[in-house]
Amino acid sequence: MQSALLGQDDVLAQLITAYRRFHLPARLSELDVDIHNTAEIDRVIAHTLRPVESIHYLPVTLTPDTLRAAFEKVEFFRI
Repeated sequence: MQSALLGQDDVLAQLITAYRRFHLPARLSELDVDIHNTAEIDRVIAHTLRPVESIHYLPVTLTPDTLRAAFEKVEFFRI
């Protein structure tokens, strides 16, 4: 997610490759989260944007829309 938010496609590709190698989930769908289910994604976004989350240390403006775009980028990213 961080790499997607920062526009680091090369890092995102490396991470997805590593996750695959270690049989770890790299996409929401692999965690049984449907990217097309707006209510479900809205809950994930709300949780992620809580003030106590470390995501706020990133040097980007975080909004529900930017986070949704990052989720979609990771979900549909192809190497």
